[in-house]
Amino acid sequence: MTHHAFGAAVVHSALPLPSLPRLPDDAPGLPITVELAASGIPDDTPWQHHWLDGDEALLSLARQGEGYWLRVPGQADFLVHLDPCRVQAWPTREPPPDAATLEHLLVDQILPRVLAQLGGTLIHASAVRIGARQVLFAAPSGWGKSTLAGLLHRAGHPVLSDDCVQLQLDPVGRVRALATYPSLRLNTDSLQALFPDQADTAPVAHYTDKRRVPVPAPADAGQPTPVDAIYLLGDPAQDGDDVRIEPAHPAAICLALIRHSFRLDLGDRAASAAQLRQCGAIASAVPGFELHYPRDHARSDALLEALFAHLATLPPASPSALAAPFAATPTTTSTPR
Repeated sequence: MTHHAFGAAVVHSALPLPSLPRLPDDAPGLPITVELAASGIPDDTPWQHHWLDGDEALLSLARQGEGYWLRVPGQADFLVHLDPCRVQAWPTREPPPDAATLEHLLVDQILPRVLAQLGGTLIHASAVRIGARQVLFAAPSGWGKSTLAGLLHRAGHPVLSDDCVQLQLDPVGRVRALATYPSLRLNTDSLQALFPDQADTAPVAHYTDKRRVPVPAPADAGQPTPVDAIYLLGDPAQDGDDVRIEPAHPAAICLALIRHSFRLDLGDRAASAAQLRQCGAIASAVPGFELHYPRDHARSDALLEALFAHLATLPPASPSALAAPFAATPTTTSTPR
């Protein structure tokens, strides 16, 4: 077993997870064990939910006693137990998925949903530290989160995560973020535009041309750090030729956070109610904005200039918000009904 950080969790894994930060054997945190399963999902399993891309199922869920089956069609099945938390993987294709693909499925799909079911708020967003500020960029897949995070990284601003971040409320009501993994996942065109000489990239999965670009994690990457702003990226097809940053109502931020949240059991009413409360509290505590800009690498300087100028207008964080870290483990860990 190797031991890794993933948000508030400590992942004890029998499978290689090189994109996750390593931890000592006795590191504190919510334990999640990852191992190989003895078998896959039975053929007659009744599916409860499908996550779709058009008409194609990208991920399917079924109940299995007090746990869940998850299937990534044509790739692997995953059996999830919640008490104690254990994820078992079973490759379903021949030849089996390579190690990079299996890690991608675990890190980018399965683990965020499992941690969310255990009470965490996991958001499909990039987290970047810009000067003394930490900001989130939320958007659907393909709208430019990772490319924007890569642009900021190239400009010298640390990336905490390019795809998923865990949000928590501290005892004084300040929203803090925990990174899931410090890397970038970039399409070939963005990789060539931003890092044409980058040699130490790795494949994300065998079915995509995206590459993982390693980025150094900040020294405090394992600690919850305050969130100063949330930016909702505009639709690339409608954003036009100008950079625009407009205030967003907390209700719009709340709905966006719910829309971009990772979930496991969508039929769990208690979890849905908790998600609404958490997203509402986050949206009320953090300034939110819409960020519209042309997806044109030649205009990156104008985008950064506008973003930095806008951040400079935000009020400074209160000293109490920068107090010593609080406990990062979710408080809701019982098996849901």
